Amino acid sequence: MQIRNVRHIYSQALDIRVGPLRVRRFNLNRHLPEKDWVAAHKHRHSQFLLYLTGNGSQRIGATTYEVRPGKFFFLPPRCEHSFVEGDGRRPLCLTLDLELPGASQAIRANLTQADLQIIRQALSVLHDWQPGNENVRPREAAAVLQILDVLMRTSGLQQNAVAHATLPVVRRVREVFRENQPSSNAVSQVAEIVGYHPDHLTRILRRETGMSTGQLRAAETLKRAHGLLAGTDPIATVAEKSGFTDPNYFTRWFRRQTGVTPTQWRAGAR
Repeated sequence: MQIRNVRHIYSQALDIRVGPLRVRRFNLNRHLPEKDWVAAHKHRHSQFLLYLTGNGSQRIGATTYEVRPGKFFFLPPRCEHSFVEGDGRRPLCLTLDLELPGASQAIRANLTQADLQIIRQALSVLHDWQPGNENVRPREAAAVLQILDVLMRTSGLQQNAVAHATLPVVRRVREVFRENQPSSNAVSQVAEIVGYHPDHLTRILRRETGMSTGQLRAAETLKRAHGLLAGTDPIATVAEKSGFTDPNYFTRWFRRQTGVTPTQWRAGAR
C-alpha cells in the first residue's frame, strides 16, 4: 500500500530470510509539509515503525500513543494505525515490512541512545543506496539486518522467536536462568551445570538463538522483572527477586535494557 503524505528517502524491496522471518521491504520516509497526518490504514504484513526525528501521536486501534525520537512500534498484520504530527521538526520514520509467523500483538517500545546510535551507523551504510535498485549488496543487507536485530531484541520478539528452540541444551540453559537468580549465574557456572565448555556453549546458543549466554541471561532476567513489575511488590523487592542486591543498580540496568525505569515501565504497562 502506498502511503500518502510521506516522501521515500530509501525504498527497497527485499527478500531477506532468517529462519521463519522474512524481511520484505525497507523504507526511510520523511513526512511532507503539505499534510500533518497519515490517515488510518492497515497492511497484510507485519511492520516495524521507528521514529528517528519529530513528534506526534500514533494511533493503534483505539489507543493513542505519544511519539518522540527513539519510539518504535511493532504492528501485526491488519492492525489499523494512523499518525498526527506534533510541533517542531518533521518526522523521519523508518519502516521494515516483514513476515513473522506467530506474532499477533502490537508492541511499543523505546530505543536507548546506544541502540539509536547503532541504527544511525547502519543508516550511514545505506547513504549511497540507489532507491529501486534490485541488486542489494551484502553490505546493505547486513545493515538492514543490524537494524532488524536491534528492533527484534528491544521489542522482545527475538526472545519469542527463539523460545521454542528444540535443542535440549538450549532448553536446559533457559531453565537454569529461570530456576536460579539470573544475574548471579556466571557463564562458566551455567556451562558447568549443563555439562558444556563455556566457549562451546556460547557457539551453540548463538547458532540456535542468535544470543550469547550472557544475552540469554539478560533476556531471562528482564522477563522475570517484567513479570514481577506487573504485581505490586516495591521496586526494591522486584530488584531482589530478579537477582540484584542493589536496587539502584537494578534501575540503571533495567533502563539500559528498556529505555525506561522500572517505575515508568510499571506505570506504562498499567
